[in-house]
Amino acid sequence: MATLAGHPDWLDIPPEGVLFLDTETTGLVGGAGTMVFLIGFARIEGEALVFRQLFLADPAGEPMFWRTFLAMTREVQGLVTFNGRGFDLPLIEMRLAMQRLRWHGLDVPHWDLLPTARRLWRRRLPSRALAALEEAVLGLERSLGDVPGYEIPTRYWSYLQTRDLNLLEGVFLHNRQDVLSMVILAARLAHLFEAPELDPAVQGWDWMQLGRWYQESGRWEAAERAFRRALEEGGEDLELRRAAWHALGTLLRRMGRLEEAARIWQEWAMEIPDEVLPAVRLARYYERVRRDPMEARRWAQIALERIDLQAHPERWWSLRESLMRRMGRLGNVLWAE
Repeated sequence: MATLAGHPDWLDIPPEGVLFLDTETTGLVGGAGTMVFLIGFARIEGEALVFRQLFLADPAGEPMFWRTFLAMTREVQGLVTFNGRGFDLPLIEMRLAMQRLRWHGLDVPHWDLLPTARRLWRRRLPSRALAALEEAVLGLERSLGDVPGYEIPTRYWSYLQTRDLNLLEGVFLHNRQDVLSMVILAARLAHLFEAPELDPAVQGWDWMQLGRWYQESGRWEAAERAFRRALEEGGEDLELRRAAWHALGTLLRRMGRLEEAARIWQEWAMEIPDEVLPAVRLARYYERVRRDPMEARRWAQIALERIDLQAHPERWWSLRESLMRRMGRLGNVLWAE
């Protein structure tokens, strides 16, 4: 969670200090006129996950609503939301400021699950909305009584006019499902990040995204395994295989395993005959590492020929100039020998 949330202080937070939170409001966009009328939150208490809802039955009671919320969440040490950074937390902060109140939960380490989900599944899933993730990743289905999010503001305004709580039954259910799905999603993401090979739902582009994340967090061996899995599962997806070859070769080079990197570039260059970059990398490798000017010049020539095959070869003029200089330099070496 510390890595996924991008906040090392998560390492010091006990499970009991984590609060999962979601709000329902009178508007889906936000703004000074938007009120929070329902807050659902869950946390671990002993051996149980305890879920609570705080409901604003009348706008006149908003001061007590927020004071009660502060009292019920005073022990929060870490916060988990879904799009909370962009919606829930700014709105909570604004409504509290109107009451001249401040919630210390706004200052604790925060893991917004939406950016994490977008980063991991953006290439595979057309939507990373929570309901879409429930179906595609968690295998959950919303109950028939659930209310779509866009209906919720209208339901609350209708309730205020009629005081008919039956209008809000599906809203309470929707909020409860959102919070519990966040708990499951957070656990799933944490387990997936730690041991993706144990998750049968992880697919090609997921491995690619995980590898990049591992590499950024300094877990290079895990990154290598992920990139190799992406390459293995690439199949007919040339875009995925190209990305995996590129990432794996670059990683191996950074790890000082240049011969292995060269084998990756060779495979890449042979599998995709018009690809320029692996030929350039091989030309550089044979010149600087293997000290083989003839092989280096051959790959430089291949790179130049592949540039000519591109749809807009004029865009490659800088690389072409660099390759021409390399060809001249290598030619001089060969002539001297």
